[in-house]
This record gives sequence, structure tokens and C-alpha cells, in this order.
Amino acid sequence: MMKARSRLTASVSVTAAVSFVSFQQTRAMVSLHGNQALTTSFRMRHTDRLHAVTARPPDPNSLLSATDQQECIDTLLAWFAGKSQILCLTGAGLSTESGIPDYRGNNGSYHRGHKPMVHDQFMKSECQRKRYWGRGMVGWKSFDETAPNAGHVALTELERLGRIGGHDDDLEWTFRSGHRKLSLITQNVDTLHRRAGTKHLIELHGRTDQLECMQCGTKRDRNSFHAELEGLNTDWLNRALATTDNDDMRPDGDAAVGMEDFESVQVPPCQSCGGFMKPSVVFFGDTVPRNRVAQCQTAVEKADGLLVVGSSLAVHSAFRHVRAASKLGVPIAILNVGGTRAEAEGLDVLKIEAPTGQTLEGVAKV
Repeated sequence: MMKARSRLTASVSVTAAVSFVSFQQTRAMVSLHGNQALTTSFRMRHTDRLHAVTARPPDPNSLLSATDQQECIDTLLAWFAGKSQILCLTGAGLSTESGIPDYRGNNGSYHRGHKPMVHDQFMKSECQRKRYWGRGMVGWKSFDETAPNAGHVALTELERLGRIGGHDDDLEWTFRSGHRKLSLITQNVDTLHRRAGTKHLIELHGRTDQLECMQCGTKRDRNSFHAELEGLNTDWLNRALATTDNDDMRPDGDAAVGMEDFESVQVPPCQSCGGFMKPSVVFFGDTVPRNRVAQCQTAVEKADGLLVVGSSLAVHSAFRHVRAASKLGVPIAILNVGGTRAEAEGLDVLKIEAPTGQTLEGVAKV
């Protein structure tokens, strides 16, 4: 098999980014479609150094010539050959071509001083919640209006063709065991896979367009919440918008606001019980739900190939599935600009350095 040449001009110290995290391990039996399974969950202890700025990867748009781009497409096509049950895992690098910044990429938010919301801060501090929703008022509209890019569309087409996730008639185990069919696991909370039409996916870290009350569990659509939020804070929002650049969007749907007056932000309570609302996402330091982890584990066990797209795999919730695939002998291909934790830890992977959209589009057309 032809291997893509390395075109990385700056290394990313992924091991440095992850070595300042400790994990609390929890093992439990869970019920999944009538079957019992042992699952392990991890709670990440956050430190500021987790989000430390590392070397900046190259700009994907300046990375390859047309000839090199085609070579990368051909390399990935060769990896696809002979596989019938490919599972895809995507990260923030896939959505950058839609205008949503990632964390560690060439224009990643960590390079601009971004520190994402941490679970315990949101849960314990009203001040932090006001800060989150204030910044969300500024960033949400642009975030919500982003559209799927060529990479999202190509993965949807690959699913439709059965080239990821397999054909329905190849998945008798799905119906015998009661496990759901799964084509794609995404770390992203932007719902762009869903909007592109991907059917069989798990949003590992949840989705930003839905909210949940932390007291009674009532669900609410985020757009209706924001309409109420903006109505309560019209003057504050106008002042905030006047101090904010259009380029200050963050990967989580908020924005960097050029003023620090968050104390006056009024946040709508739960309409059912008066508790506080939280986006249905896994913030840093939180735990991925056990059933969600179990579904991903089952899909990895059934896969005959794992394709990672646009992820440095720095967070354990995603890397655990890549490491599991490696231990099972499942072939792994990584399409990403910049180093990954899989390479740093010496896993046997096929690494392709190329823009995600163009490469996936080229694969889907063949």
C-alpha cells in the first residue's frame, strides 16, 4: 500500500497536552437493548495546562499541490479497499472548513487564549454561568448558521453507499443483538453531520442546540432559549456586540467578548421548575454517558477499519476508542493536519496530512 509522505512543518506536542490530566475510573454494568455489558467511564480532572498552546500546525489550504492531493486521495482509497464495515470518528478539524474554529489547529482557539467551559465551573458558579450565556449570546447566531462542508457531505454519501457503516444487508448482527447500526462517531457538538444527512451517528460529546434543566431534566430548544435570553439583555447585547470582532467565534458556540461586565446578564430559568439550564454537551471535566460509550465500544469491535478525520485525539473520550481498535488489530487511518495522540503513543496508523473536505470528496466520487 502506498503511504502518504509526511508534510508536517511544525510538530504538535500532544503528549504535553494530555500529560496534565488525571482520570477517575468508574466501572459498571449497563443494559443496552436487553444485553448486559461492562463499561468503564472516566472523569477528567481539568488543569489549565491541558489547554496550553502547542506548536501551530500548518494551514491546510497551503499544504499540498494538486498532485500531492490526488496522491492522498489514492492512498485513502487503497486503505478503503476490501473493507466492508468501516467506522468513522470525526473531530473539530472537520468543521473548520465550515468556519468553526478548532482548538489546536492552525487557526485554533487555543492559539488565541481560549479556555473552554469546565463542567464543575458551570455547575457550581452562577457567575460562570452568566459569563457562558453572555458569550453565548454573542457567538450563538453565527455558530448556528454554519452549514455542512464538503467533508460532511462526502461522509454522508459514503454512508449512503455503504462504504462507511456497511450495507444494511451486511448487518445481521445489528438485528440479532439489538445493537444500533453505527457509521460515525463525532466529537463535535455542532450538529453538522446531522444537518448533512448522516443517519447512523453518535454525537459523543452531545449537541449544542439542545438544553437540559439540571434540576428536573426538562429539555428545551436552544434557539427559543436564546430568543428569551436576548429579550432580557437587549442593552447588554448591543454593548457586547460593539466590542466583539467577527473572528472571535469559539468551537463551542460562544465568542470572545471585549468587555467583562457579565454580572448584569439575566439568564432565563427552567420554565418547569426554576432550575438552571445547561447545553446538552459534555463539558471538559464531565463524563460521557455510559450507554453512549458502550454503543461506541460495540461499533469498534464490529469494525474492520477505523477512519479518524480532523482530530488530534488529545481527549481521552475519543482516544480510548482508537486505542481499543488498535488492541483489536483493526486497521486505523487518520486524516488530519497536525500530530495526533495516536502517533505520539506509537500506535500503528496510516497517517494522511491533507485538507479533510477535498480528500473525502475525492474518495466519495470514486
